[in-house]
Amino acid sequence: MPSLRLFIAIEIPPDIKSQLAVVISELKSAQADVRWERPEKLHITLKFLGDTPEDLLPQIVLLLEGVAGKISSFTLRYSGLGCFPDKREPRIVWVGVEDIGNRLQPLAAVIEKEMTSIGLEKEKKEFHPHVTVGRVKSQKNIPSLLRKMESTTLESQPTEVSHIVLIKSELKSSGSVYTAVRKFPFYRIISISNEMS
Repeated sequence: MPSLRLFIAIEIPPDIKSQLAVVISELKSAQADVRWERPEKLHITLKFLGDTPEDLLPQIVLLLEGVAGKISSFTLRYSGLGCFPDKREPRIVWVGVEDIGNRLQPLAAVIEKEMTSIGLEKEKKEFHPHVTVGRVKSQKNIPSLLRKMESTTLESQPTEVSHIVLIKSELKSSGSVYTAVRKFPFYRIISISNEMS
């Protein structure tokens, strides 16, 4: 049976991507052995589905329409840098996500519940909102990278999230290529100025 490599995500606005591109460029100057993500691929993963039978796609779309149809837009801020699992043995370099109205965790939990209801694998790790910006390949120049991370400040303006997106990932020799399969707008859009007043 044909399968698709899928994940559910929040897209990052172009102005924030530009800001993150500057941060990545700054971190690259440490010359650590890290595969840095291209700015156009940056996103927040809500649920990684992995290789998914293609015939489940209509059900996934229906469930995500249901999830998006019950929530209104919310606000995030991108700030701070860190590593998974920790700075002693970093494997992933990430940008932090400040969940201003505490809306991301419940959204990820609902998506998790809906996806496992159709037999997709339950996530083993606890949800930790972040943007993966680099994957560490070796320990070369890691101390220099960590120093650079400590001296790099990042705090974006609050930014509105008005939809979620189902993305297909295709593995190619040049790396993975992401294609949006479908976007799911939230039922109600609230402007940031209203929400923060």
